[in-house]
Amino acid sequence: MEVLGIGTETYLYLNGISAPHKVVLRDGVELLPITTDFHFGTASKLLKNDLDFAVAAVSGRSIAAQLRITAADAEELAAAAWNAGWDSILPGAIFHSDVMGNIQCDKPVEQLKHAKFVHVTNYEFRAIFSEPYQLTPADEDWIHSYYSNAYKLLDKDVFMTAAHAMATYTWHSVPRVQLAILWSGIEALFEASTETTFRISLYIANFLAGDDAAEANNLFIKVRKLYASRSAAVHGGKIKGYSWNYVAESALLLNRIIRRCAELGDLPDTKHLVFPHAPTKASTLEPNKQSLSPKRKTSSRRPSGARRRRDTDS
Repeated sequence: MEVLGIGTETYLYLNGISAPHKVVLRDGVELLPITTDFHFGTASKLLKNDLDFAVAAVSGRSIAAQLRITAADAEELAAAAWNAGWDSILPGAIFHSDVMGNIQCDKPVEQLKHAKFVHVTNYEFRAIFSEPYQLTPADEDWIHSYYSNAYKLLDKDVFMTAAHAMATYTWHSVPRVQLAILWSGIEALFEASTETTFRISLYIANFLAGDDAAEANNLFIKVRKLYASRSAAVHGGKIKGYSWNYVAESALLLNRIIRRCAELGDLPDTKHLVFPHAPTKASTLEPNKQSLSPKRKTSSRRPSGARRRRDTDS
């Protein structure tokens, strides 16, 4: 993914998600609705080549929201715009949808005729053909309370892996591959080097169920079954039953785990999950704590202070 750092304000036009009004995600990043259609004829005057024309023509039809990114100067904006790529990946993971910012511009969609540049960020054609996820009032409440926690947790490789796996598994069409990707995200969050099936199932059950013993028991049984499908998918074994059902259930499971991490403001503590009622350390994050500001850099390709990307980093 390539982004530009010009001025102190930029916009990423989003496919795959829509919002009824402005939603503040974190400092310097707002999710905005669009009140007019993307005008390809206007944008085409600022595009560079035929491939950019193709991406803009196809993705422009389904742009449903936009990110407004602000910074003190162009150097900070370059890093902020790069990091904002995670503000499409992360909502995709949280709300189980395919979200991507395929077009960058110095003006919002409504002011496109005044733009100085229209920039295609990638050529992957992601989130273009899916129906956009509509944010609900409950989703907005969740974002207000926990989104900054989730963003901060991206500093941890295991959570970054989990979020990316959740947001991108649908980019693959084969259920075995989808299972492998989803479970790479799940297993990243739970350390288990021996008795893997038992421990993973126990950890997840206790992490999600809390004090509800009956729910923990049900989850333990369900996760063991799902892990068997994961093992068959990864090792070339026969998957018992309809594989797409296992994909759907595994995706719901990873989504639930990611949201629980954000709500707790911390990663799973596997030592505590063996004995879930033992005392544990306090959460490392506050519900509304904002993530750290990125460092300065002028480059538009992964500026210093920008988070490592694993989606279209090519």
